[in-house]
Amino acid sequence: MCHINATAHGLHGFICKNAVSRTSRHHSLNDLVVRAFASAAIHVDKEPQGLSRADGKRPDGLTMVPWREGKPLTWDVTMVCPLAESYISDSATNAAQRRKQQPHAKQSNTQV
Repeated sequence: MCHINATAHGLHGFICKNAVSRTSRHHSLNDLVVRAFASAAIHVDKEPQGLSRADGKRPDGLTMVPWREGKPLTWDVTMVCPLAESYISDSATNAAQRRKQQPHAKQSNTQV
């Protein structure tokens, strides 16, 4: 536990690395990916042993059939909370930039 008080919106539980629910949400999302592959009749291995990235982390899954260029597909589930403080300022900035780039749509008053 990190002993940080929860806000009225309860967002801390989504971003805290010590939150118990964080792991269960990760496993649930990973299970959803596995079920999607199963529905397409693609066999997968969850949390395969012997594979690691340059940073030492393991992927969450691996397809048991070649995917592209004869290589299996690996995936790693990452969850993001768009309401976390670290994203809010970026979201506001990105929204402002999109508004500047979009041409103003003209409204048509034509009747059918």
